[in-house]
Amino acid sequence: MMTWITSRLNDLLFYLLMVITLLLLAWLSGRYDRQWDWTQQGSNSLNPISVDILQRTPGPLGVTAYVGETSSLRDRVRRFVARYQNLKPDIELTFIDPLRQPDEARRQGISLSGEILLSYNQREEHIQQLDEEQFTNAILRLGQSSTHWIAGLTGHGERDLLGKANHDLGEFGASLKQQGYQVIGLDLATTPTPPDNTALLVIASPLRPLLSGEVVRLHDYLESGGNMLLLSDPESQVSQSLMQELTGIEQLPGTIVDANVKELGIDNPAVAVVPKYTSHAATQGFSLLSLFPQSAALTTADKSEWQIAPILQTLDRSWNETGSLTGDIERDPLAGEEAGPLTIAYALSRQHNNKMQRVLVIGDGDFLSNSFLNNAGNLDLGHSLCRWLVGDDRLIGIPAVQANDLELHLSKLAIGIIGLGSLIVLPLLLLLTGGIMTWRRNRA
Repeated sequence: MMTWITSRLNDLLFYLLMVITLLLLAWLSGRYDRQWDWTQQGSNSLNPISVDILQRTPGPLGVTAYVGETSSLRDRVRRFVARYQNLKPDIELTFIDPLRQPDEARRQGISLSGEILLSYNQREEHIQQLDEEQFTNAILRLGQSSTHWIAGLTGHGERDLLGKANHDLGEFGASLKQQGYQVIGLDLATTPTPPDNTALLVIASPLRPLLSGEVVRLHDYLESGGNMLLLSDPESQVSQSLMQELTGIEQLPGTIVDANVKELGIDNPAVAVVPKYTSHAATQGFSLLSLFPQSAALTTADKSEWQIAPILQTLDRSWNETGSLTGDIERDPLAGEEAGPLTIAYALSRQHNNKMQRVLVIGDGDFLSNSFLNNAGNLDLGHSLCRWLVGDDRLIGIPAVQANDLELHLSKLAIGIIGLGSLIVLPLLLLLTGGIMTWRRNRA
């Protein structure tokens, strides 16, 4: 009898200890989070560069993903952001359905489903591609304290970087402030030279000719190594002459007409579409389609003191229309209308006092205007171009990990052993173990 009681007490003690152990393990798992990445290439771990940047980014970081509620992309975003949250717990992930909250999506300039907005220290960054390189570079830019000033030329009917009219660039200027830049207006008639900390001077489609003294001051600014963004428009004689005098870039007559836009549901033929970009640092990593309404084609001389590269080009089936833009429009080669691809923007660069000087000439000002800024990827393209102009394009490179251990290759012998073991040997061992335990209990 005593033996039976002792056996039952031992069993009870065993089960009690097992329950206590499970409770302790559950408690420890709630207090401590530990993960191991056993993949050969570390496919589920962050690059050491990302780890270092996270450690140098104190304070909370907000991540807002604009993804539909039923989209499987949400799970992918959660898993991706969780890799960062494991190292930085104060990263808060929020989802917004752009179809259910379209006003919020428009307010943030969201151009496609799946876009992600990062917020840190009252600054914001957008990314469209969910990979470690873009995500980490966005965190790096948010953590940098920028003191760059961007000055917009005023006094000649230019598109105002602080203006609210449809043709102005006020919304783009506000987004630059959100990126950490200081945006100011500059009147060269009253200010002889731009402030010393001006990283970029924007000349956006002036309507009235500049005074000769102002043009001299622009030349001095370029000769001193200043960076410049020059926007022009079709048939703008002021912009054309200023562009040619300062950079040597010339503008073709007429307005670019693009027959490809009709396939995109756009009725206005004077909207040029740019879906792909040349290999240049100004558009590195940028893949969104951008739209250029009422744009002009540019051309350049063969010889120049600048390194000149085309960065925005139209597709085939486009040309510079010199006639009316109404009715049936066809290209007329005899009128000097050139077939696409046509260049809308040139990037100019040169060494100046051990520093790279950068100038960007674009045959369109509408694409950054308040009316068209949120079309397709125009806003993000503007940010990318400005980062290159002011020298904030120094991004880190994180190669994408190509996992080579996603498949398990076994020999026929190994497959046979696994199959025999799981189907026959393992069940027999379980039966044998159960039989031995039953036999020992019956003997007791």
